[in-house]
Amino acid sequence: MGRETTDEIAREAARLLADGSVADVGDAIRAAVDRLGLRGSPRPGHGRVRQHLQGLELQSSGDRAYAERVRSIWRAADELMTALETAVADAEPRLMGRGARGEFDGPVVLYVRIHTRRRIGEIAELLETYGYAAASFETADTRYGRFDRLRLMEPEAEFVITRCLPEMLCKARVDLFKRKPVAALTPAELRDRLRQLDE
Repeated sequence: MGRETTDEIAREAARLLADGSVADVGDAIRAAVDRLGLRGSPRPGHGRVRQHLQGLELQSSGDRAYAERVRSIWRAADELMTALETAVADAEPRLMGRGARGEFDGPVVLYVRIHTRRRIGEIAELLETYGYAAASFETADTRYGRFDRLRLMEPEAEFVITRCLPEMLCKARVDLFKRKPVAALTPAELRDRLRQLDE
């Protein structure tokens, strides 16, 4: 019973995300619980909601269209990482998490980590010379300390670029918040994935 209820909440949350009623998985779960009147029930994890959302998107667009969406978003990520590599010599960019796995459901936020001594403001200015819109600045408080971030709104996705020092490169495949392994793609690895999609 508990698992069925949790799955019902996950399905409803996915529907809310798919129709644009909410923009965030956490908000979708809360809204689904309220809509279904299941306040005392166990809540699904974000991953389960995303699985249902991906299923809805595949139903509505089909496998080929979904693969094209992945290709389009990865190309945008490749362009950004290429700009970072070119503009910031020691950037060592990585596409992180769900973006690296090609899991794009609902609103797309791609996390890119760079390892450099350049100041975040200087990186923002360099990206503007490559045609990127003005970025907003923020910080992330993680288990490894506080990191400066840039947030860019691009047509294909929202990008969050986290600046780490070069000595953090040994943690390039570690989640900064959970201290667990996380999927990460270097620019070369991302280009390999794109070539595989094109075959």
